[in-house]
Amino acid sequence: MDNRPVMIDLQNVKKKYVIRHNFEKPATFSGKLKLLAKKIAHPTKKYDTEDFYALNGVSFQVRKGEKVGIIGKNGAGKSTLLKILSRITEPSDGRIEMLGKLSAMLEVGTGFNGELTGRENVYLNGAILGMTKEEIDAKMDAIIEFSEVGRFIDTPVKRYSSGMFVRLAFAVASNLEPDILIVDEVLAVGDTKFQRKCIDKMMNIADSGKTILYVSHQMQTIQQLCDRVIVLKEGKVVYDGDVEKGIEIYTETVDVDKTNFDLTDHKPRGSQLAVIENIEILDKENCAWFYNEPIRFKVRIRANETCEKVKILFYVRDLNVYNVFSKSESGEIAVLKRDKTYEFECCIGNSNILAPDKYIAGVEIWKNDESGLIHDIVPEAFSFEILGEDEENNTVKPLNWDTCYHGHIMLPNIETKIVCER
Repeated sequence: MDNRPVMIDLQNVKKKYVIRHNFEKPATFSGKLKLLAKKIAHPTKKYDTEDFYALNGVSFQVRKGEKVGIIGKNGAGKSTLLKILSRITEPSDGRIEMLGKLSAMLEVGTGFNGELTGRENVYLNGAILGMTKEEIDAKMDAIIEFSEVGRFIDTPVKRYSSGMFVRLAFAVASNLEPDILIVDEVLAVGDTKFQRKCIDKMMNIADSGKTILYVSHQMQTIQQLCDRVIVLKEGKVVYDGDVEKGIEIYTETVDVDKTNFDLTDHKPRGSQLAVIENIEILDKENCAWFYNEPIRFKVRIRANETCEKVKILFYVRDLNVYNVFSKSESGEIAVLKRDKTYEFECCIGNSNILAPDKYIAGVEIWKNDESGLIHDIVPEAFSFEILGEDEENNTVKPLNWDTCYHGHIMLPNIETKIVCER
């Protein structure tokens, strides 16, 4: 029996949102009559509504010192759960009890005031956690050293790149002695070296008896850090237990049948000067390519501000515990003008490069200069499969792929062309 105190206790937690649907113009005469009757019965009603449960009866406990990974496909309810635990939003129903100080890193810049300097934001976040000035002073040098922002610590954070934001935000969240540390997948914005540094820091925090909740699409990181996994699907807990079993259940939920991905409601990660709105797979009925077939898709981007030197990055990882780190970059695409929407057709050569397997693709847009400013990143844009045969159903000839690390290569550059500006 585990006698460690319960730090987080959720009982039947629900979060309901009301979705509005505008009345559609009917095509049939009977449909028009029904719409007319509806307007007569409810003359002030302009739309239909639908209840959507982002969380629907979530229950679990987390004890002191546990390192719990929360995984699931986009839309499973992971971020909603962390926002409720962080008191950013309130649950619609259910009971939540937590013990101790909680520090959360959910989005780039969450809890930061852009007009304040990095140093001032450290004091602000420490005060929110109930720390005294003297306690924060004692931690300041460690935070600056870990974040690597150095001489920029007294610069307003609105001038920070997304990488600097992530480094300082994690340094603050992890060094101000929380009893519970919650980290969302924002570490995907940081570079690989810093991600490793963050994982080591979280391991040290957990070894000191603190509690960690960690959301990530990187199964290798989940395996390295966590001693337990909770799998969410459609707002419900479908598994709670062993890490390996949880990863197996998660990978079984991967769907390669969809070819159009509406991302207008996705959570932008980065500067948001330009955001990804939609990805559409071209000339395919599903997301499955032969091992020597080019990967073609279309990306729709909305520019909130004028953006220059923009590049599109496509990268893939496998579904198991190994990161693939295969990527493909475009050249600099056209200047994106403020308040304009663009569609780009993308083509990536794939001649005997990726081994037959299922993969998850991420897409990001960034500025090609010294700042490396990331405008938006979708770490799990869509899932796809590389088939083990060619168009004539001939089996792939044996190639020298390493069974553990297949795919650790650089894909060819993305060929892009603009097809629409509006």
